[in-house]
Amino acid sequence: MDTWQKLEVISKVVAAVFIPIAIAVLANNLAAANKQRDSEMKVVEIATAILSKEPSPNQTPESKSLRTWAVEIIDRFSGVPMPKATAEAVIESTALPTVTQSAQSLDSEGTWGLIFGGDSTVEAAKHEVTVTAKTMGIGNASIFRRAGSFRSVKVFENRSVAEDALGKARVVRPSSYLVNMTKWCPTSTDRGDYYECTLP
Repeated sequence: MDTWQKLEVISKVVAAVFIPIAIAVLANNLAAANKQRDSEMKVVEIATAILSKEPSPNQTPESKSLRTWAVEIIDRFSGVPMPKATAEAVIESTALPTVTQSAQSLDSEGTWGLIFGGDSTVEAAKHEVTVTAKTMGIGNASIFRRAGSFRSVKVFENRSVAEDALGKARVVRPSSYLVNMTKWCPTSTDRGDYYECTLP
């Protein structure tokens, strides 16, 4: 065996050992980032709940300090800081407007699909929903035929779980994305190997 063959063998061994480790590290980092984002969202919800109540005309220094903290939290994580006059009004005399339930649930209604592949044949799609999905760590997925393409889709009952899976999928397939299944595939017919989407 000459030097080049030895180098080729060594490179294959190194790749076989370190690539899975690198994928696992990236997946863990993405999961940690998602947990951090969830924690930040919970703090923002607490701050919003505090500011949604009308302040007392004779509020105590403690109450004023708490509302000031809540404004700072929203400024930090919303990405759109309040103007100074607005912040002062919210702290001193005004409650934040509340969001209606219908608006809150508009983006989360229905099931969510993680789309990570699109193929011209159902045979190619079968490889995606089994082998590729397993590599991503999301379990077996389903095939949906939409607009002439066989799409590899993992369906979830809620968006938060789908977003966690999206982080894992993008380590392997950066082009992966989420769709609201009630809009993306309103009705479907089981064809055995795949589901045929019927669009309006």
